[in-house]
Parts: sequence; structure tokens; C-alpha cells
Amino acid sequence: MEYKKKLIKAVYLYGAALDGLMSLLMTISMFFPTVIIPYSSFSKEYQFAMGWAAALMFGWTVLLFWGHFKPIERKSVLLMTIFPVVIGLTLTSMYVDLLGLLQIWLYQLIGCIGPLIIAFSLALRIDKSRKDVV
Repeated sequence: MEYKKKLIKAVYLYGAALDGLMSLLMTISMFFPTVIIPYSSFSKEYQFAMGWAAALMFGWTVLLFWGHFKPIERKSVLLMTIFPVVIGLTLTSMYVDLLGLLQIWLYQLIGCIGPLIIAFSLALRIDKSRKDVV
């Protein structure tokens, strides 16, 4: 059980690291075009939208980091990260892909949703086994 809990904690930290990195890149892209965000712009509209997005992404970074301290008790954070957050980002990326701007949706499905679903499932099982013992 301890191995499963460590794996769940690792997924929280993985998500926090990805979100933290994206938050930083979004903030940088407000002022300098980046390779990671190729459609960067210096327009006020872009800077406004990216500033809001970076703040929300940083907030989710903190939420995932907080979740890793009590990964079983805060398993709902994993579920909320899967839907609406990552699925919403994936659908947006698929739409942008249709426009020919960016192609990261497959990574989001495999690299983000997969580990989150596994961690949430493990947390549910651990939580259920704790309740069965009591």
C-alpha cells in the first residue's frame, strides 16, 4: 500500500511541476515569444488572456502540491484535474490543432490524463480499504 501511496504522491507532484512550468512559460510569453507557445503575441488581448491563464495555472499548481500532502483524503483534486481541467485543455488543443496552430492534445491525453486516472483509482482503492478495516 505504501508503494501505491508514493505513486499517487508522485502524480500530484508531476502535475504540479507541469502546471508550474506552463504557468512560467505563459507569463514569459506575455512579453517574449516562446518556442513552446508559438502563437505568442504582443497584443493587449493576448497579454490579458495569458495573464489570466497563467494565474489560474499557478493556482492549480498550488492545489496539486497541497494535494500531495494528503493524497488519499484529497483524491477529489485528481478527479477535478482530469475533468474539467485537463479534458478542457485537451479539447481546446484539439480545436487549435484543427486551425493548424498547435499539436499537443495527444500528449495531454497520454501524459496527463493517464497518470491522473491511475492515481485517482489507486486512491479510491486505498480509501475503500481503510474504511473496510474500520
